[in-house]
Amino acid sequence: MRRLTALVGMAALCVAVEARAQGIVKCAPVPQATLDANKQLLIDFFESSRSMTREERSRRFQADDYIQHNPRALRIDEFTGAKGREAWIKAFDEAARRKVALVDLGGIALRDPIIVMAECDLVTAIYKGVLKDPDDPSRTYEAFAFETVRVKDGKFTEHWDQVTLAPGWLSGAGGR
Repeated sequence: MRRLTALVGMAALCVAVEARAQGIVKCAPVPQATLDANKQLLIDFFESSRSMTREERSRRFQADDYIQHNPRALRIDEFTGAKGREAWIKAFDEAARRKVALVDLGGIALRDPIIVMAECDLVTAIYKGVLKDPDDPSRTYEAFAFETVRVKDGKFTEHWDQVTLAPGWLSGAGGR
């Protein structure tokens, strides 16, 4: 969990602008109305999980050439051969078939973000969870998860999160 918290902290500091070895990449000014619409798009995506099918959500929110950077989804894509937004749908289907978690946030729910920020074509939402201390179940601690998307023409074109590979995750043998 310390690694997760560190990753979220790094994302919150770094994702607003893209860093490159040559320096910081800047974007042209983006109207506040566009930034607000992009933030609402990310919020709507996660809220729609209760009212829309995965296919409906994909059509509504993801570009055809959607790029996923979640390493578990990428590993599943090796089995399905799917690309673009179709890969997002098939990754969840294949994970369910294998009885493995495509996204494991240790109990942090992706609803009611505590921070949503947008700059250029990127939007990041940060979510907070209160989890049991694994060393002392009588105690809890705050942990955080993030979701970042690139938006173009009202659709997600790329997605990043803090999900990592873990021993045994693909076989369902445990591991977060």
